[in-house]
Amino acid sequence: MLVYLKPLSIFPQLHSDTLFGAITYAINELYPEKITDMLEAFKDNPPFILSSTLPFIFNKDKIIRFYPKVITKQSNEESRIIVDSKIFKDYKKVFYLEEDIFLKMIKGELSEKEILSDYANYERKKTLLLNEKLDIDVSFGENIIPNNSVNRVSNETEGIFYTNGIEFKNIGLFFFVDFNDEEYIPLVKAALKFLEDRGFGRDITNGKGQFVHEIEGDISFENIFNIGDDFDYFLTLSRYIPNNEELSKINEYSSYEIDSKRGKSPAGEIRRQIRFFKEGSIFPNYKKFYGRIIESGKDSPAVEYGYAFPIKCKGNRED
Repeated sequence: MLVYLKPLSIFPQLHSDTLFGAITYAINELYPEKITDMLEAFKDNPPFILSSTLPFIFNKDKIIRFYPKVITKQSNEESRIIVDSKIFKDYKKVFYLEEDIFLKMIKGELSEKEILSDYANYERKKTLLLNEKLDIDVSFGENIIPNNSVNRVSNETEGIFYTNGIEFKNIGLFFFVDFNDEEYIPLVKAALKFLEDRGFGRDITNGKGQFVHEIEGDISFENIFNIGDDFDYFLTLSRYIPNNEELSKINEYSSYEIDSKRGKSPAGEIRRQIRFFKEGSIFPNYKKFYGRIIESGKDSPAVEYGYAFPIKCKGNRED
């Protein structure tokens, strides 16, 4: 399933863990009798996995999708190449690659070295790297908005508080859902409709998190990515929390970046720190599912989603 989101207001950042939390909340509100079995299934055999949200541009009746910047290791040859410092600094601002660039990189047809050597023929719009110049004003980034605090009794303004989120212009978000159990397809669809009516995030009373969505249900990941079966590595499109067995499989051809988060419950409880591999990281491919869910919080128990959304790719070999 491919889901497109068009934000209508300031919008929260939706990595896979946050997105899973929102969908789980919606399913619990709509089908409370199903939520226990669903979370139990995620401990061993997830009924579905999902990616983080990624940007897209709708330009001249064409949707241009972007994917995480591929995290690569420099080969011995690349380490000897001198790149103009201005180009390198500009490329560091890139977080997402146009689909065509991304696909060539994960197939081993294009390297980071080749991008940097030919950087003048690419275009960077904010954090997006495109194959060619695009005549459209695209903007998205974090914005801080002042809000008035009004006394509900006296109807007088008592002060100003600030909320933050991402502001979008001529850009939207998309994400993938891959179902292992088709019984969950109508549940996820209903959850998205519920969230469209409600909004994403905690600040919906301030008008944040509003969106409309469109679903392409009948899609083939094989047709989108067109990756050969002989590729023995995968790139994750989601935040990924490996188990011990998966950690033992990481080798010298893997490439990754690690980040962490520490959530807080609505009651203010500080939850345990969770470490994860970032989107765009690459690991050996040898099974169907990678990752796990983690339970955190004592007073207000929560589930942290950490399944990879794996896309087959070529490893960082020099041969």
